[in-house]
Amino acid sequence: MVCTTMTLPSTATTHSVTVPGARLHYEVRGTGPLALFIGSPMASADFAPLADVLAGDHTVVTYDPRGHANSTIDDPKEESTPESRADDIAAIIDDLGADSTDVFGSSGGAVTGLALVTRHPGRVRTLVAHEPPLLELLPDAAQQRANTEDIIETFHAAGLEAAWFKFHGHRRFRHHDAGEDAGRSAGTDPTGPP
Repeated sequence: MVCTTMTLPSTATTHSVTVPGARLHYEVRGTGPLALFIGSPMASADFAPLADVLAGDHTVVTYDPRGHANSTIDDPKEESTPESRADDIAAIIDDLGADSTDVFGSSGGAVTGLALVTRHPGRVRTLVAHEPPLLELLPDAAQQRANTEDIIETFHAAGLEAAWFKFHGHRRFRHHDAGEDAGRSAGTDPTGPP
């Protein structure tokens, strides 16, 4: 006899909170100690499988950063900064009526988490900063800043998909889908050199 345990998706309740310049969408699952899972530009849906697993013994909150997925922004040209995203997270914590929380931040969410600890001391009990893109700590920081500016310019000129391919090209990730051929046909190899 083989026994397996399967984690069923939990039921998320959806919420929103208005902050200066945006209306934020967030989801809450489970009961227990409060834990926020944040990314940038990752949205609630990207964390749903992990949130479902942890909702058995935590109150798990995921959110859509301003201007992404279900969170709206008043000025689409407004620059998203770690500081504004940290203030957004503090507003969500306030909206939940909580004093503090544990935070797992991945990629840009890790940078947001670091800004949250700095701007709102005492609101974070534990921060797990997973793979923060802290370019200034790298030996080739100047090149990394130039790559980032290239990605931003590509986003403004050609849209999200082109910028995403550019991001992966700078990071030397390989694509194994139709998008790879699309990037090459546009004269750009999204995978970069081997």
